[in-house]
Amino acid sequence: MKALRSQQQWQKYWQIVWQKIRKKPWILSIVTFVLVVILWQAPVVKSSNSQGLRGTWMTHLGVSLMYHSSRLDDTIADLAKHKINTLYPAVWNHGHTLFRSDVVKRAGGSDRNPWVNLAIPFSDAFGGLVTQADRQTIRLIPWFEYGLMIPLDSEIAKRHPNWLTQQQNGQKTDRPTVKNPFPHPIASLRQSIIGQEQGWLNPFHPEVQAFLTEMIAEVVKDYPVAGIQLDDHFALPIEYGYDPYTLNLYRAEHSGQLPKKINDPEWMRWRADRFTELMVQIHKAVKSVRSDAIVSLSPNAADYAYRKSLQDWPRWVKMGLLDEVIVQLYRPNLTSLQTELADPSLKNVAKTVPLSIGLYTGPFKGAKAKKQIKQEIEAVRSAGYAGTSFFCWETTFWIFRGR
Repeated sequence: MKALRSQQQWQKYWQIVWQKIRKKPWILSIVTFVLVVILWQAPVVKSSNSQGLRGTWMTHLGVSLMYHSSRLDDTIADLAKHKINTLYPAVWNHGHTLFRSDVVKRAGGSDRNPWVNLAIPFSDAFGGLVTQADRQTIRLIPWFEYGLMIPLDSEIAKRHPNWLTQQQNGQKTDRPTVKNPFPHPIASLRQSIIGQEQGWLNPFHPEVQAFLTEMIAEVVKDYPVAGIQLDDHFALPIEYGYDPYTLNLYRAEHSGQLPKKINDPEWMRWRADRFTELMVQIHKAVKSVRSDAIVSLSPNAADYAYRKSLQDWPRWVKMGLLDEVIVQLYRPNLTSLQTELADPSLKNVAKTVPLSIGLYTGPFKGAKAKKQIKQEIEAVRSAGYAGTSFFCWETTFWIFRGR
């Protein structure tokens, strides 16, 4: 009876509203205009059938800008006009997900990213991205941008302190030596505003392994995406791994001995191998949800990735754990890029898996000239790689840049 009365009250309310609107046509005109603006969608762009990968990464701030301006459809249509066929939107950062996640909520985190949901608290931002990408026939692969990085003051880190690893001195915060040598200006601004110290989840802890595996597989299960992408933050800087859990695990396999140096070959190989075991779990979980889902990785160059972050991704390729690799070659000039593209080890990996090149288009206030970007694209094509992806949408394709 309560429901019936409530329904009757709503009907009476809307009848009164409609009567008032009919008496004042200008109100109807305004309402109609607002509805058209809100509901209108950019036309579907005719597919260009472009060959190879033409991708771009989009940070969660980019998604926030689109949602707060209600121009998500225009943005995706603009990417289609630029012949972009793959979009990698950031879906995991600061302990939050862009997509709706029961796994994250159970762990104490939030699936309501505050940057995206600032103005539209009940929207499904990621669902909107999926819809518009499908309309424009753009392959959408959610990018787990922060990998194992997590703010020390995030709810997940505070609720599960045993999930964090540490350095020899017990420090849990990130160090400048493991930061990206080409910092993104928007990321730097975001960091200065939020002021969060980043820690690292322990990839050797079974609870962390379960959390990451279930969260990554969840987005494939709940959304019609093409796959998932991990990157250079899905790694562990060699300074880390000195938490009690990991050291006890190492002792048990090495007759009670502990590593003396962070770059001891055996200590590095042991951690890298255990990290590979986590990659196996994630691959299996994603493929069990949907066998054709793409498992993508965007790492640094192989030698650097292993020496600095214990990420032995060429081995992952050999083991069949990756369907796509986009190597980040963010180089300041064309000559240095061409040198990297000619690396025989990179050419060898490209024989096994589709291998594309990630290009850095410069900071927001000093983006690379179109001429240089075109030269870099041509260099990648001439070298015979599968395609290119741009870091990132905010400094490459944002409409206010006029690019």
